[in-house]
Amino acid sequence: MMTQIEQNKSIALRFATAGWGTNPNWQQAWDELMSKDVIHHFNSSPEPIVGLAANKAFNASLFEGFPDIQQTIEETIAEGEKVVYRTTIQGTHTGEFLGIPPTGKHAKINDFTLLKISNSKIVEWWYECNLLALMQQLGLMPAK
Repeated sequence: MMTQIEQNKSIALRFATAGWGTNPNWQQAWDELMSKDVIHHFNSSPEPIVGLAANKAFNASLFEGFPDIQQTIEETIAEGEKVVYRTTIQGTHTGEFLGIPPTGKHAKINDFTLLKISNSKIVEWWYECNLLALMQQLGLMPAK
């Protein structure tokens, strides 16, 4: 029998893989894994994205910007209700991303996801990546 920590880690890894935005059934995975009123803290934005529907719409828009994006899960740590995983993501900016028109450039960055899981559902989600490094790789900001 799985411990609660092992179960939470399994939910997080399923979210990271089956819920990845290039997976054709990602929205179904989100329906199964997320609370209807999930709270998403995206890159230290002052206002979180609240609710499953709003988060699905936001996620879909991110993957439109990088439709070939791939991730590699580098590390996973779980303790209590929380699971964190670090990934390397890379893709080509061929669609609009956060209001930025396509640059056609390839980018590769590291990111972190922290999930709070309660009653087998993701109830809160923090995501952080280095958007400055991404903008530099896309040629939108000077590199150092």
